[in-house]
Amino acid sequence: MKERLKINFNHGGANEIVVEGNSEIFGGVDLQINAIKVMLENLDFKFARDQAGYDYSDKAFLQIIDSLGSALRAEGEYPEGISNVEAVLYYLKFALEEDN
Repeated sequence: MKERLKINFNHGGANEIVVEGNSEIFGGVDLQINAIKVMLENLDFKFARDQAGYDYSDKAFLQIIDSLGSALRAEGEYPEGISNVEAVLYYLKFALEEDN
């Protein structure tokens, strides 16, 4: 059953993201995933490079990967002492081996 949801995200008062749409999963996880995918697919660093330097996109992608690793570690069992980025590598290795 689809349910219309509106989800607000605040990041320390610095910015607010509102995600609104139909969700088939309690809590709107599917809606959140779709919003994340759309935001990532629409990143455009052309002008940021001019203002923040050519390596700005690399730094931004590492921040995104770090956040993904944090989410992975919160949901699963990962070896102690690994960084969030290493958790992403660990997950990818496991997921790719499982598919083969």
